[in-house]
Amino acid sequence: MRKFEVGKRYKETDTIEFEIIKRTAKFVTYVEIQHAGRFNERRCEPKRTKVFDWETREVFFASGYQMEA
Repeated sequence: MRKFEVGKRYKETDTIEFEIIKRTAKFVTYVEIQHAGRFNERRCEPKRTKVFDWETREVFFASGYQMEA
């Protein structure tokens, strides 16, 4: 099963990335990064959300996006 790892970034689109900064068995704390890797990169406030176990991967929902490990 693919799981979210602390310190790793997960990309949804070219402009939005999520970095996992903390995790437990049921929750992850993430930071939304806008314009990642560019001169105008911006990090938002940390947020916490529940992790769902799907068949072969973990998933969480944030800011209208579905992130898969």
